Amino acid sequence: MLKLGAPVHHRLPDRIRAHALTCFLALTLYRVMRMRLKAKGHGASPKTALEILAKVQRFTAYIGEKPFTGTTRTKPEQLSLFEALDVSKPA
Repeated sequence: MLKLGAPVHHRLPDRIRAHALTCFLALTLYRVMRMRLKAKGHGASPKTALEILAKVQRFTAYIGEKPFTGTTRTKPEQLSLFEALDVSKPA
């Protein structure tokens, strides 16, 4: 998880602009998440939603040489978050 408040030292103008853009995009995504959750009457905050959704993982298992890929089973609370955020469930 990203630690907030850590100092960031950039000197090059392109890196300063890239950092500012990244921060702006993160704030925009946070607010969109908050608005969608609130509009659907979901009680989770964006931070809580991300913590819950981070438990959905993609994996590859091998039986001999043959790979099998998939995702972990989604729990009801994760499915309700995907629905509230209007995001499709990972396949």
